Amino acid sequence: MKKTIYVVMSALLFTSCYEDKGNYDYHFDSMNNVDIDNVSYTPEAYEGLSGKVIEVQMPMTEDKVQRVEAKLSQTLADNYDNLDFSWFTAFTKTERDPNTGKEVKTTVRDTLHTKGYLDLNFPANTDRSYSVIMAVKDKTTDLDYYAKLNVKTRLLFKNSLFFLHQKGDETFLGNVEKIGTKLESRGNAYKTAKPTATDNPFSNAVKLGYTSCYSPEVNGLMVFKANGRGTTYNAFKGLEAYEVPLVPAGSSSFVASRVFTVGNIETFNEFKCVLSRDGQFYIGKWAPYFTVPGEDADESLMPGDYRVTAATVSSDYYVLWDAKNNRFLYQSNSDWFPYSLKDYVQNAPHSYNAVNDAKVDFSALGTMTPVGKTAVYAFISSHSEFFSDAKPQFIFKDSDDNFYLYELTPTVSGKGAKGKDGNDGDDSSESAFTITGKKLTDFHPGSNLASITYNPWFSTNYIFYAKDDCVIRHNLSNGDEEVVYTAPVGYTVSVIKFRTENAASNSSLSSNFGDLGLYLSIGMNKGDNGAVAEVKLTQAADVDDSFSIFCDKDADGNAFGRIIDVQFAHVYSFSKDSQ
Repeated sequence: MKKTIYVVMSALLFTSCYEDKGNYDYHFDSMNNVDIDNVSYTPEAYEGLSGKVIEVQMPMTEDKVQRVEAKLSQTLADNYDNLDFSWFTAFTKTERDPNTGKEVKTTVRDTLHTKGYLDLNFPANTDRSYSVIMAVKDKTTDLDYYAKLNVKTRLLFKNSLFFLHQKGDETFLGNVEKIGTKLESRGNAYKTAKPTATDNPFSNAVKLGYTSCYSPEVNGLMVFKANGRGTTYNAFKGLEAYEVPLVPAGSSSFVASRVFTVGNIETFNEFKCVLSRDGQFYIGKWAPYFTVPGEDADESLMPGDYRVTAATVSSDYYVLWDAKNNRFLYQSNSDWFPYSLKDYVQNAPHSYNAVNDAKVDFSALGTMTPVGKTAVYAFISSHSEFFSDAKPQFIFKDSDDNFYLYELTPTVSGKGAKGKDGNDGDDSSESAFTITGKKLTDFHPGSNLASITYNPWFSTNYIFYAKDDCVIRHNLSNGDEEVVYTAPVGYTVSVIKFRTENAASNSSLSSNFGDLGLYLSIGMNKGDNGAVAEVKLTQAADVDDSFSIFCDKDADGNAFGRIIDVQFAHVYSFSKDSQ
């Protein structure tokens, strides 16, 4: 009986569905359609990992109301008279509980009904991020449309390019940052951060560096000056100076010529070094602090005993070329540096590891010996976050502008003699390294040898250099070259730097650096004026046409002076949502 009823009811249902055709007469071409998928906003939003994002420059001195306007297109309407807007907003607020004294986070929600726009409040000097849902109802069709948006504060100078440029006898700190597709440019970044300031602490600056750390939080723009001193500024806190001295107050002063970093901050396996114009060098790790190498060792070579012209860091040593005595030097990189910035102020660390002669034997090289040649650059070709596989490599040139590449391999005796305690000097008469060399027959970098740079983000053994109006990629393995950037007519490229030298791209961990190391920052000059640019490369070191910037003047149309140096400053966790 049940089976019979089921068959009869199914037949009736089928018949009803079949016969119902034509009861609903839709004319879609006469219905209005709101193109919610292609909604745009003013200010402009960029496409982040979590959707559309609008960044608002954090107000420094007083609260700011930011209006966000939606731009919607419709098929049958050219205004919003037929649309009702509802905006659902939420942000997290941190307050201190008056009873417990503890910080408590609460979510503040609101709903507004403003046609086509939304006003959001941003308190001064406060980080805030609004999650927004825009609901649009079309009164002619009774259909609802929804779009999500994130509106958040952007730290001043966040993820931006700083540069030193000289006008007359005075140097200024400039800045360019790209927000969406818009460039914000400033010829005097210090004046932007401190509108009432009358001084210019960068008037004698000669070199820039940068260090970023998650804990303790450091976003340090390192500025080295012509008087041999230096200061580190918090790049995202109004260029406030850190109390940590960049170089020890009691050390002999020198003018920095090259600042470099080797390793990976994510594994706390990062080392920094500064070379001076007169052949000294300072060593450091994660913090914006450098110390004199071997200053507290029982027996060590000291400044004046050498003239360093090129250096790098392996997994165990600082390795350097001493042009004064035609020899390689080395020092253990195991000196301890504290993890609290206060410790650098109250009890600055010292170097206990000796700087020693590496006693490298050049006899097998014959006429290829580095003796009498000039060391112009050094690096390690590392593809591991602990870079234990990496060997120091040095590029030399002779008086006829021929170039040579030397590779050092540590010996067992060298490892045993490096003296981790730093107190035993160097009693070994054996070489700490063996050496091999070859002539770079297809390498002709021109006169701007200071521009030569290596980046561990590419698996191929590439180096990059500036020559005339070009930036050139050179393959050290086979001599192939490719132009990756050509400056506008009349400009000569003066300086190039990758946004980071950190080897995070090779980490087996989850990297906090995204694609940061694929961007190349460029400074160039034409007469008394300069410009800055950035290009992006692919992982194969080819040009990525999806990104490029060029800027030669500030927002008021004032031309930049001659570019001395460039330095990108990034938040520690760099991603598409933090651009």
